[in-house]
Amino acid sequence: MYPPSLPPLPARFLAVARAALVAFAVAPVVAQQAVWKLPQRGAAEYRSAPQAKSGTAESLAAANKLDPKDAPPPGFVPHFQPSPWLCQGELAADQRAVGDEPRDLRDVLRAIAFDLRLTGAAKARYRRLVPFGDLVFTGKVEAPAADGKQTLRLDVTTEDPEVRPGESKALLQKWVRPLCKHKATGTLRLTRTFDAAKGVVADFEGELALVFEEQKGKFRKLVVSDHWQLVDVHDNQDAAFRGAVVKGIRDGAKWLQRELGDLLRPSLKDQDDGLRSYGSGRLALALLTLLHAEVPPDDPVVAAGFDELRKRVLVDTYSLAVALMALAERYTPPGEADLLRSGTLVAPRPRQLSEADRKLAEEWVTKLRQNIDTRGDPAYRMAFNYTAGPRFDNSVNQYGLLGLYAASLCQIEIPVTVWRATANYQLEVQCDDNNRELRPDLVTYKELTALQQAEPGKGKRTTGGGLVPVRGFAYHMPDKPPYGSMTAAGVGSLVISRFGLLRAGQGKADVMPKIDAGIQSGFAWLGAEFHVRCNPGDVDHADDSYYYYLYGLERTCELAGVALLGGRDWYYEGALQILPQQQKNGAFRPEHPRGYLLESTCFAVLFLKKAALPPITGG
Repeated sequence: MYPPSLPPLPARFLAVARAALVAFAVAPVVAQQAVWKLPQRGAAEYRSAPQAKSGTAESLAAANKLDPKDAPPPGFVPHFQPSPWLCQGELAADQRAVGDEPRDLRDVLRAIAFDLRLTGAAKARYRRLVPFGDLVFTGKVEAPAADGKQTLRLDVTTEDPEVRPGESKALLQKWVRPLCKHKATGTLRLTRTFDAAKGVVADFEGELALVFEEQKGKFRKLVVSDHWQLVDVHDNQDAAFRGAVVKGIRDGAKWLQRELGDLLRPSLKDQDDGLRSYGSGRLALALLTLLHAEVPPDDPVVAAGFDELRKRVLVDTYSLAVALMALAERYTPPGEADLLRSGTLVAPRPRQLSEADRKLAEEWVTKLRQNIDTRGDPAYRMAFNYTAGPRFDNSVNQYGLLGLYAASLCQIEIPVTVWRATANYQLEVQCDDNNRELRPDLVTYKELTALQQAEPGKGKRTTGGGLVPVRGFAYHMPDKPPYGSMTAAGVGSLVISRFGLLRAGQGKADVMPKIDAGIQSGFAWLGAEFHVRCNPGDVDHADDSYYYYLYGLERTCELAGVALLGGRDWYYEGALQILPQQQKNGAFRPEHPRGYLLESTCFAVLFLKKAALPPITGG
């Protein structure tokens, strides 16, 4: 993986990739043990009917007798509903239960229903279900009947959260335990049918009821129920999936075109005080998305949008960076990303901008480079802020670097000192590993293609390389818990800085080994914490910035040419969660009721389209 005429990534970086097509290791199964039999990296599709109700009473006894009718208040059940799928990659190594930890009470029902180990004297623990803490289920489970039906009746209690791998006691005490506010008791009643011949749970119907003292003298009963029925079992990225992706992108683009038909709508306007230009940033994001969705640059809506964008006064890093990304995409040759992934093309082609657009891009880059954290010497350590000032965050910083990367594609020279300084800053804010080490488990697009084309019995490879620290990124500084969207941002930023140094002939710079180690550690975190049903890591952000996380995951994996992360098809699993969120009008419903449809739709379409352009390839 390398840019034009530059050294490839270090062998140790690629050596940690594991074989892509070796069958998923399944532990030996004793006679009559139920086990899932999903296709490798395939999935089971279901239809579901989730409900969540709550009510309050003045005593614990009265609350237990309630038949709740009201919707739960915010904070108990996320607005965003996980999609009714089970991916083979989600299963534990023994293929008998879901390995990914649920972050939603509705997903707890799925986890229990799909846990084929629960029989006899059963106990299950699901960690950090905010605002309750760890939920512990205990009870006696009867053996399934001859037709596979089984009823589970379990008691529920809550316990304090425990330290997880890669977490310090100080982080747990400061950032996790305060979120676990309510001690609850309750019951779970669930009936499921396991089809042993097909190796799938054919259906389940369950109800989880929790009762807790919400505040002094006020007791709440919360009831979550769901009913899942199997629709079909799918091979990885089958024809139905590919068709759904094409339709999702097309319908999302049509909705965006209608939105941009009115460029004066409030969401596209900038702040009156002139301190931010977020409206222009949304306009640029929509244009970037439409171009990636293969709407031509001369489309009347796109052309009018760019005419409007050129008139805007862009101020903040986000708006300037996305505008540069949109402008670079306007001049991108069709099909270039696919050629880069396959290795047919060894580097992105330079963009040939018109004279007017090049002048505009240079003006935007000049402004962008001024929007930095003013603390310290920018010649040594540099990070982006919204505008110039003494602050930094990994989110806006990644956009600054994406803007510089887009500018470099447009043949605007970025000084090598910028790439070195941004790498130095990014490495400083990577979180501690807290004595957690793993072998990164990555498969590049070129490796995956070679394995798929190899003769049967050949092309197998085993995971190589040694253990690396598992280190994520938080929003600001590393004294807070890392989480998915920020770790994707931090790793992507390091990949871009690395590209800039290589392009400048600095492949042997003293900072390069540190950058490579930071990238490996970041990917180790993303693999270890991989989840597509929430924003993983810090539980306080589990139901926030969901689309932003998946778009960041896509961008980081594509920038580095990673096809499989932790042995899992990150794109397939993420798309299966995103696609059911699309509404009939083409927009994707946001994570929160007051979220912007435009942003959730753009991030969803960009993910589905695999919009990030690799600066390094599998050569």
